[in-house]
Amino acid sequence: MAVVDGGTLVGRVLAEQKVKYLFSINGGHLFPILATLKENDIKLIHMRHEQATAYAADGYARTTGTPGVCCVTAGCGLTNAVTGLCVAGLTGSAVVCLAGQHPVGEDGLGSFQEAYGAEVCRTFSKFAHRALDWYRLSFDVRQAFRHATLPPQGVSVVDLPTNVLYHQEEETDQVPGAKVYDTDQLRSLGDPRAIERVADLLAHSERPLLVGGDGIFWSQAAPEFAELAELTQTPTYTRRAGHGALSEEHPLAVRGAWKKPFTGRADLVIAIGFRFWSGEKFGQPPTWTDKATYVQIDATPERIGWQVPAEVAVVGDPKLVLRQLIEGVKARQKDFPENKNADWRAEVNTARENFNKQVRERTDKVRGELPIHPDRLISDLVSVADKDATIVVDSFTLSGYISHHWPVRFPGQIVDAGPLAPVGHGIGMAIGAQLGRPGKQVITVIGDGGIGIGGWDMETAAKYNIPVIALLWNNSSWGPGFDQMPMLKGRTDPFDMLPGIRYDRIFEELGCHGEHVEAPDEIMPALKRAFESGKPAVINVVGDKRIGHPTLGGNLLGSTQV
Repeated sequence: MAVVDGGTLVGRVLAEQKVKYLFSINGGHLFPILATLKENDIKLIHMRHEQATAYAADGYARTTGTPGVCCVTAGCGLTNAVTGLCVAGLTGSAVVCLAGQHPVGEDGLGSFQEAYGAEVCRTFSKFAHRALDWYRLSFDVRQAFRHATLPPQGVSVVDLPTNVLYHQEEETDQVPGAKVYDTDQLRSLGDPRAIERVADLLAHSERPLLVGGDGIFWSQAAPEFAELAELTQTPTYTRRAGHGALSEEHPLAVRGAWKKPFTGRADLVIAIGFRFWSGEKFGQPPTWTDKATYVQIDATPERIGWQVPAEVAVVGDPKLVLRQLIEGVKARQKDFPENKNADWRAEVNTARENFNKQVRERTDKVRGELPIHPDRLISDLVSVADKDATIVVDSFTLSGYISHHWPVRFPGQIVDAGPLAPVGHGIGMAIGAQLGRPGKQVITVIGDGGIGIGGWDMETAAKYNIPVIALLWNNSSWGPGFDQMPMLKGRTDPFDMLPGIRYDRIFEELGCHGEHVEAPDEIMPALKRAFESGKPAVINVVGDKRIGHPTLGGNLLGSTQV
């Protein structure tokens, strides 16, 4: 029998799981794993900061629906990655982190880079484990993939002590088990009685709303979601990874910026793979009505009734349950005439038209303003970018304007930092998203605060010819101005940066395409040149620091904001 080390065993599991990319920064604790990558046809993406390795793995997972994998060294490597891993954990993204660690025999003795990753990450991870036995190493790593991919998806962290990873022994059978199944192999149907009741509720409702979340994305259920909406003529609202399960250009789609008249007045809410987290006001009034009948469909029983006491609970795979509902509706098609929900749908159309009109009018008013206004910047981006481009949001100010201007057309098109809401994630996530969607445009809208934290990984993009576009909102300020935060005015120092930093020139030195934009009419030509360059690009847009997120000050439809 051949003699192999722990790294060989880990590499074989990665190959078995069809891992294409390993996002990592090297360290001596990891060398046995890194040494196996080429023989297993796995591409190493060696990054500038461990935080970005986790962000990239997350971006890859949330654009492909398959696990993203990062690998970090002991101690500081793991602690550097924690914020990125926590983002993935709180967004329910399938990320596997392999972390090197000091030898077990040196526990508590002051070992070099001594830290305990599984313990550090346990609060936000689905699986946090320390591999202590060479004979069950393959089992432990497979377990990480099982937990990351089984619903609800999440983060798996495996500590790999050097005495296990470097250990060499004649190849023998590892502990068996922990088989990882494809999504299609573990789908389950919903209770037929519950399906019948939901179909009946749909038939008799006057103001129904289909709500889709993460479960739609991970179950690959967008086609079924859209089919049910069209079959029953039911308006839809989608968020998180399921955002765009029905394109927001569709007449039935309710967008987040003007959802409250519909989430707050529906008589039936069917929530599929959806979490009523803080961004959804925990499903409480006035954002969500407490008068509606709530149905929750989820593959995980624990998520049903968590924040909203649903009257009808359906445990099952969203894709299969939606197919059951479609068949149930077809069996009673007479209950769903063409004019079903006509008044309700008319309200949706009116709200959409009014909102779009106000956005156009607001943008027209600031079209020629100097410094550049966010409305002009994002409206020009929408005009130039491909409709199937992926947008990574890493700017609080621009996030609101993206939600106003950009209609999300498919799940995974928008990637953001989720409930943790850090800054500096944009470049790493964009790299992962671009590798997940090769040949498609990937744009991160990022602030100068974010690029200061995570911008150096543009060099990673240049090194590996990953053509991500960083549309930089450079307002030389971190956070809202004191005019928007009067409680701070005159009471502390300003939260600003040095003015006029030429980030385009900085990143040109790292092999990127650079553009500098000060005037509004320069935006579209700069975007076009950046896309045509075929290189990673930084478009340094000098923005108006007096303008914040559109919800600050009630710029637009203040009563309907998310």
